[in-house]
Amino acid sequence: MGNKRKMMLFLAISFSLLVACSSEEEVAKSAVPAKEISIVDGKIEPAVSITMVRGEDPTAKFKNGENYTDNVHTRWAKDTLGVELKTLWTSSSVDYDTKLKLMLSSGDQMPDLFVANSSQSNTINTFVDSGKLLDVSEAFDKYASDTWKAALAEEPTAWYPFMKDGKKFAIPVLRPTAGTQSTLWIRQDWLDQLNMKAPTNLEELEKVMDAFVNLDPDGNGKKDTVALELAMKEQMLGAPMGDASWIFGLFGAIPERWYPDADGNLMYGSIQPEIKSGLSKLNEWMGKGYIASDIALHDFNKVAENVASGKVGMLGGENWMMVYPGSMLLASDPNASYNPYPIPEGVDGSNMRTIADPYTSAILISKDISDEALQAFFHYQNALYEVYNSEDPFMFNGFQEGYDYVIKDGKPVMDESKIPGGKVGTMKYTITGSDAVYPSKRLEANLKMANNETLSNKELAALAPTGILGADENNPLEAFTSKALLVGMEQNNADVPEYFQGASTKTMLSRQELLTKMQMDTYIEIIYGKKPAAEFDSFVAKWRSSGGDNIIKEVNEWYETVKP
Repeated sequence: MGNKRKMMLFLAISFSLLVACSSEEEVAKSAVPAKEISIVDGKIEPAVSITMVRGEDPTAKFKNGENYTDNVHTRWAKDTLGVELKTLWTSSSVDYDTKLKLMLSSGDQMPDLFVANSSQSNTINTFVDSGKLLDVSEAFDKYASDTWKAALAEEPTAWYPFMKDGKKFAIPVLRPTAGTQSTLWIRQDWLDQLNMKAPTNLEELEKVMDAFVNLDPDGNGKKDTVALELAMKEQMLGAPMGDASWIFGLFGAIPERWYPDADGNLMYGSIQPEIKSGLSKLNEWMGKGYIASDIALHDFNKVAENVASGKVGMLGGENWMMVYPGSMLLASDPNASYNPYPIPEGVDGSNMRTIADPYTSAILISKDISDEALQAFFHYQNALYEVYNSEDPFMFNGFQEGYDYVIKDGKPVMDESKIPGGKVGTMKYTITGSDAVYPSKRLEANLKMANNETLSNKELAALAPTGILGADENNPLEAFTSKALLVGMEQNNADVPEYFQGASTKTMLSRQELLTKMQMDTYIEIIYGKKPAAEFDSFVAKWRSSGGDNIIKEVNEWYETVKP
């Protein structure tokens, strides 16, 4: 018996020593510093490859036989930075989300990184839960440049959707939000034809709408015009053109957005009592022919088509509306023109409207990425952000010249007809599919340009990633964009951002689709007059009892962890 006890004690001690040694080996292994890449004159030597997959941007253009795999930008990245961008596969924007999910479910080897946009939040959540993503916190702190860090520090909420248990599982891709809020675009030629002024309040708005429908503003002798265009197919908000948020904002609420109530808690705009007044007004406008009878079928593409047809009097939209689809309208009617105006005052003298999230997408990185590839990615992205420290607007001429612009007599020419093979936006070829955004520096340069002030070389450099190197005299439509930016900034106190920037809550994942359909069915039935406005109260009660109250609780539990 004694020998048996001695044997058991020996085995226990041996096992403990084995575990201890194993643990020490793991600690030692984790303490080994990352293999540092060699950078000579800004170029990694030897070059390091980064693998990725990507969704195809339908607005991206290629020329000279180029594609996502091999183009002027990928060659620049390899030749100048020593970063070889290897795209394993591309997919149409429609199928990209599905292919990402299949990649995960099939157990295929992950690329080093990929980008997912904000509309793919559930897919992002799935990847976060899979355990296959790198917690980017340490890598970002260690390898991101001070400039990139400062840019992201201006928009700390951009991190929120990609965080779990205090860890960051993706790096947000920033976007400028100034200019994404709606101004009221009105057919200026119709106002002039009818000798009317732009409306400043709800009463004046309705007078203009009535004239646009009943006084033949286009002079063709037919009653075939629509006063107001809206995009409300499947959702009330989200369209950058045909925005409906400002309509409801006239009455004091914004649907489909979370924002603080009087007590500082987040409330859901879609169930606020003021929405009922907005729905009643839209029903009234439909009865008077101010909005289209098939408005529930209008999405972004339909709005663009209707604007181009020349039959729309006004709409809410972002600052680029005259560039597209305004250019299509001018192609068929050179005398037509929209001008941006402030949103009219609402019933209590104030107004509200949405503004876009400070991010468009996020970069997700595999936890199995090599040290070299991880550093190469940051070296690449840091290089794009270095433009904000430069006074050289042509810093990226290695891939922009001949594509975004050409140099004539020492000056950039952005006129598409002067660029051999046409103009293409080369920043759509980057890993993120967009340029590197530093919000405050970009806004400062844009405002100076909008005010026709002389820009310094550093300010011109801040605009250079967009392919714009100062005012484009050959594209007068850009002047409308600048004007709309100024008009929008005058009313920035009306901007209501989305305050809930967390991952979908537990109840959202199981009930959000049902609740959204319930909302849209009720809204459309009230707008179309199929049900009275009082039906809104029944909808609110049902929304709350069908999971909505749980979502409100979950959202505010999240908000408590981040609110200032």
